[in-house]
Amino acid sequence: MSIKLIALDMDGTTLCSDHHTISQENLDAMADAAAQGILIVPATGRICNRLPEIIEAQPWLRYAVTVNGAAVTDLHTGKSLYKNPLKRTVALQVFDLVEPYPIFIEIYCDGLDYIEERRMPYFSELPISEERRSMMLRGRCFVESQRAFLEETDGAIEKFNLPYLEDDLRLTINKQLSALDGVTLTSSIAKNIEVNAAGADKGDGLAHLCAHLGIAPDEVLAIGDGENDLTMLQFAGMSAAPANACEQARKLAGWIAPSNNESAVARALEHYHII
Repeated sequence: MSIKLIALDMDGTTLCSDHHTISQENLDAMADAAAQGILIVPATGRICNRLPEIIEAQPWLRYAVTVNGAAVTDLHTGKSLYKNPLKRTVALQVFDLVEPYPIFIEIYCDGLDYIEERRMPYFSELPISEERRSMMLRGRCFVESQRAFLEETDGAIEKFNLPYLEDDLRLTINKQLSALDGVTLTSSIAKNIEVNAAGADKGDGLAHLCAHLGIAPDEVLAIGDGENDLTMLQFAGMSAAPANACEQARKLAGWIAPSNNESAVARALEHYHII
């Protein structure tokens, strides 16, 4: 069965390790696949407002699976095709658990990122490049109280993002969050904790997009490197992971490509004879 849709993780897979550069080989490979009528779909933990600008500029871009599958969007129309947000009561439980810690807390809601001004010093301390810092400021909305925002918003609370935690603190918070009902815990980057609604994952978001488009799992190629990519690697009929992927992704993938810094996407499309 021929491939009709290619689902691509962004950070650690399509993007180089600086989180914003895409090799020309990867861009050319995606364009070649799109020229054959194959849909190229970013599948990312990011919000829509933080899709890589170079991806947003591509003429073939139509659909995106974002916030780890909690949102699926037709980017041409702006129409939401699927959402699986956190319940308000669950979101408040998550917030009350993580709020006492001296960490940066992001709340993703309807494609925007809501943060408190008082937590910006933690953001300034994150060990990231200026390019990534600039990207993380896109789609940002300041609120006086994140808890009050959660209590009052009518929007879809898509995800909590707790970025770049120290190992011991990450283990402690992860253990506490694991005791909650109604959540899915994962990460797109090794030091993150990302909290979605139960059942919200990239495989679920991709499945809903494929159902909308009438595309079978066997007609999908998924490429990803992180914990949050495992379900879409399982869903797709064909799969690949870059050499830098986490152990679980490497075990699940149908083929191991060179690293994300070595045009993993292009190499995978060549391996599967798509280009």
